Amino acid sequence: MNTVKILKDGNRITYILARDGESIPLVSVEDGEIKVLKERITSPEIALSLASALKHAVSTMSNIPLTEEGWQELERFWGERV
Repeated sequence: MNTVKILKDGNRITYILARDGESIPLVSVEDGEIKVLKERITSPEIALSLASALKHAVSTMSNIPLTEEGWQELERFWGERV
């Protein structure tokens, strides 16, 4: 089973996709900055995991609070472009 694990180290949070005995770092959040660690996406599973990690990372940033209404607006924005 594939899961996105969240590792906390001080004020840094790292999102890692755990699958088939491997760990794939996706996103890191520290000091109000999000860094995308996974530069090359080779499967829809990795893309969806990265999107999920980014959504969670944004929601945890104290200086960018998004309400449910804000998420719906973002999803509507992206839905129009797919």
